[in-house]
This record gives sequence, structure tokens and C-alpha cells, in this order.
Amino acid sequence: MKIHNCKDYEVMSQLGAELVHAEIEIKPDLLFCAASGNSPAGLYELMAEKHADSHGFFDWMKVIKLDEWVGLSKDSTFSSEYDIQEKLLKKLHIGSDRYISFEVEALDPESECDRIQDEIIDHDGLDICILGIGINGHIALNEPAEFLQPNCHVADLHPVTLSSGMIEKVGIPLKQGMTMGIGNIMNSKMIILFVTGKGKKPALDLFLEGKIRTDLPASFLWLHPNVHVIVDKKTVH
Repeated sequence: MKIHNCKDYEVMSQLGAELVHAEIEIKPDLLFCAASGNSPAGLYELMAEKHADSHGFFDWMKVIKLDEWVGLSKDSTFSSEYDIQEKLLKKLHIGSDRYISFEVEALDPESECDRIQDEIIDHDGLDICILGIGINGHIALNEPAEFLQPNCHVADLHPVTLSSGMIEKVGIPLKQGMTMGIGNIMNSKMIILFVTGKGKKPALDLFLEGKIRTDLPASFLWLHPNVHVIVDKKTVH
């Protein structure tokens, strides 16, 4: 594991972009697992700039969505789908032929998770997995629990996740999400974990202890041979 302490969000994002672009130069058709939210937004902006400056650079890259809430409509601007479409896919001109996604309005979320799991297997796993960390130490929607699941699954949201101001703004009660499992993430060839934003320091401090614990799902990343933890020192407190 490589831990990078960056002075601010911009430096954090720039380092993430350098790592991603270097991997795409080696394998243009790699499978890129995209997280939603603010943590990777700066990376996606820099990828969009790269696309504008170097037409064709992302023309073979495939994208798969990390997770999605259960219970939203396809028109919701809160969905991971909306976030990734607006920040990444539209700007890189990546269409449905190169995009794998949990359906927002899946009628059977369990079956939808099985479908995504099959897609991951068909693609021989992820090449790059982008992650943020929750204030309770979750990665994707793998929440603190007595045990963690290896494959794509429907996750019950943790009380700390449910109490976040972000979820309260949705206007409808959310209880579950569809998410890649710890095994899917750990099988990625490279993992980039962005740590940024207020309230993240307690989770970061526990993570840096290096102890593997199911009540801190991010701690399992210590077992992976190729992880970059990129910390925005300015906002993490």
C-alpha cells in the first residue's frame, strides 16, 4: 500500500489522474470502476480535460458503476447513475456499449446484483477501482458489520450512512443499496482510495492502524498488493 498525503483536493485529484492515465496508456481497453460522490469528482474533471486535449485517449476504456441506491427513480439527480453520467460518461463520450451499470429502477435488486457479478466475471475482474471512504469506514456500500460479502449484493445501509445530510436531502427513505462486494474490489488490479472531506479523520485514523476488521471495511485494503490511498490533508478533520 502506498499512502500519499496531499496538501489539498486539487493535488489529490491530480495524483489520482496521473495514476489512472498511466494505466490507460498501458491498457487502453481496461475496465474502470467508477464511484460517485465528491471524492473522485476532481479526478473525473481531469479525465475530461485529458479527453479534450487528447482525442481518442479514452476511446477503448470501459466503465462499470461501483454501486447504486435502491428505491430511487431513474430521473433522480441523487442516483449514482446521474452523478457518473454527468461527471464522467458524457464528458468522455462513453456510451452504453462501453458501460455496465446497476439499473436504478431494478425490479429485483438481488437479480440485478447477480447480473453485474456475471459481467465482472466475463471481463476477468476490474482493472482500476476508484473508491471514497465513508465516515464509518465503508467502501462502496460495504457497511460495518459482523461479516462482509465478497460478491455483488444488496446491502442494508448502516445508521451512520442513513444519518448523513446527503441522504436526508433525497426526500424519500432509503434503506438499501446495490453494491460490489469486498471480493470484487479486492480482485481489482489497482485500487485508488480518495480520502477527503470533513468527518473522515476518525475513519482514517482507524484505517492507518493497519488492523483488518469488519467494522471498518476499508481496512481490508491492507491485504491488496496495489493500493494508493490519497489523502487531502486540507479538508480531512
